[in-house]
Amino acid sequence: MKRIAAIALFVAATFITAGSALAQDHQVKATVPFNFTVNGSWLPAGNYTIGSDSTSPNMLIITDREKSVHILAMGLTDPNSPSKSSKLVFHKYGNQYFLSQICYADTSTKVQFSTSKAEKRARTQINEAGLRVNNDVMIALN
Repeated sequence: MKRIAAIALFVAATFITAGSALAQDHQVKATVPFNFTVNGSWLPAGNYTIGSDSTSPNMLIITDREKSVHILAMGLTDPNSPSKSSKLVFHKYGNQYFLSQICYADTSTKVQFSTSKAEKRARTQINEAGLRVNNDVMIALN
């Protein structure tokens, strides 16, 4: 009986360790100096860690430990558009920022986020006001 319990404990520890290792495959850090929205979730300015694993690079974990922020965001991967640098790309409408894509230079992959209802609404308001639309803001990843 003790032997079965020891084997079960070993198997559980292996799965936990493997899960943690997968979450660390692609992990980057960025300091975002403004509040922003990703997939409909509002996030405060801060120091963010963005991670995914190689088996599902379109599922991202975005965290800021100092501000207790932890969200999952799903995007669409685009391996056919290589980027020379690692960066976050935001669409800016007035004083609102929306995370549009994450470019990874080391893997030549981009993760793009769909346009949310809030972003469409912000774009429409800017268009109606006759202001410049879709100023892209880029932030380098650490």
